Amino acid sequence: MSDLLKKIIIPQLRFDGIDHGEKFTKLFCDLYRIEIFKDGLDLILTQLHKKQLHFEIKEMKGWDTNVGCFLTNKITLRNLSHNVLAHEMAHAIAHESKIDLGEEFRKCVAFDMKGREPEIMTLRGEVKRLMVDALAAYPPHHFLGEIFARYFELLSVSRNVVSNGSFSTADVMNFFMNITNFLEKIFNPQIRKKIDPLIARETSNLNLLPLEKKFLDQVGLKQKTSWSGRTRPNNPFRIS
Repeated sequence: MSDLLKKIIIPQLRFDGIDHGEKFTKLFCDLYRIEIFKDGLDLILTQLHKKQLHFEIKEMKGWDTNVGCFLTNKITLRNLSHNVLAHEMAHAIAHESKIDLGEEFRKCVAFDMKGREPEIMTLRGEVKRLMVDALAAYPPHHFLGEIFARYFELLSVSRNVVSNGSFSTADVMNFFMNITNFLEKIFNPQIRKKIDPLIARETSNLNLLPLEKKFLDQVGLKQKTSWSGRTRPNNPFRIS
């Protein structure tokens, strides 16, 4: 784990209770196992370094089921896990990018999801839970932002990130080929100009330890909960 990343991240953490700074930093660094997330994570680090973003980590109390939220310059987490962290940071990345997830992104979502399902049963179940069923609770104008965040949430629970994952990042990216293409060719290139070059260089050389077979991914502050190199086959739904 990089000392520079610790120096950037830990001062921008606010804990309501026990300090989980080391665990938080490890979860954050683990997300660099997702190659397509690197630019977004670098942008988060840049904002943390500039003191323009911070995290509040609060214990869940009573019947509160809201596991996290992003508001302008603050990300609040009530559950410390890869998927909640990835989801809320994706919202922050979309905001900081100033890129409109408009018609072009909508077309990518439609080509990837309309009338299609992943062949892998566990991935199919997660896509239905996160990107179909859960969206029923949101107004339509939030759909694209939620799908953007949930794409990264899916990647964060892959076996490339957590030892008990049942599908790979490549499985997610191959199914959501048009969203992946949008991120690689349009979104990420545009946010790179906002990233501190020193941070980009540092994270290009992170020394991430191999995943532990018995590592407990869920660090939850009080209760376990969650947000309700690769090859790609030819895909007739892909937008060239």
